[in-house]
Amino acid sequence: MDVDQQQQWIRKGNVVVFSGEQGTDLSQLRFTFSVTQNDAESPNSCAIRIYNLSRDTVKKIRREYSRVVLQAGYENAQYGVIFEGTIKQFRIGRESATDSYLDILAADGDVGYNFGICNRTLAAGCTPQQVIEEAAKAMGLDVAYLPKTAGGTIPNPRGKVLFGMARDIIRNAAQTIGSTWSIQGGKVQVIPLTGYLPGEAVVLNWLTGMIGVPEQTADGIKVRCLLNPKLRIGGLVKIDNRSVNQVMAQNNFKLPFGQLRYDKYAGIEAPADVSADGLYRLYVVEHTGDSRGQAWYSDLICLAVDPTSDTVMAYG
Repeated sequence: MDVDQQQQWIRKGNVVVFSGEQGTDLSQLRFTFSVTQNDAESPNSCAIRIYNLSRDTVKKIRREYSRVVLQAGYENAQYGVIFEGTIKQFRIGRESATDSYLDILAADGDVGYNFGICNRTLAAGCTPQQVIEEAAKAMGLDVAYLPKTAGGTIPNPRGKVLFGMARDIIRNAAQTIGSTWSIQGGKVQVIPLTGYLPGEAVVLNWLTGMIGVPEQTADGIKVRCLLNPKLRIGGLVKIDNRSVNQVMAQNNFKLPFGQLRYDKYAGIEAPADVSADGLYRLYVVEHTGDSRGQAWYSDLICLAVDPTSDTVMAYG
């Protein structure tokens, strides 16, 4: 059930850094963050700035801590993890004579992505699903989602050798079954190009936190809303198409060498399609926030989806 915007006013955020299983909560201090999630092979990233830590705490965090978990949302509405990953870099500095900061730059699943090497052989009859599972295992990651169909169950008539970077093996297997793959929350997910993750669509309108007016662009439908941790890459959002600012299609006109669309002739990219029923698949989500400032938003890029196509099944 979607939460009314009237309940989305008491912000709640939590930043915890970990050394093994031991965590230190930094949420009482002012912090800002920028999280980028996308349906692409490159690992998701996060930049967190924490203000006015003591020198001893900064030294301890830089020396001992390797993982960060960021939660955000609202007291009486959606609240949950929007990023969890490995700390890659620290940066210290000052914004003024009184305000110092510690920047934490982190990535989701990048250790397995960069260093995971697969070296094994699968017997005859193996499927692309099994190939993906073995490659994910070599990366040290679990598989969250795999497609049911789109060639995913067609067995290989011969044995298959898996040798090389695990990410390359997953890429080839995903392309074989007409899917995209990405790492979300430390797990591999594979989604058909015409499919989406199972689950209820997140409804976006002025009552549920949509800000401004959605725009139809060449990249997709761009939307801004109040920060919402329920938004999942590959998941569905529902937007009233009447609220989308749409691009007008150009009329055809005659040229000496034949009929041609004006936008193609002028080098203009065609805009993304507007869904017939308002259902869209999320491809990019960017969460930005300031625990003591104005920003607390989710910016989305999504594409129209066919709700009658096959969805995917969960593992684990």
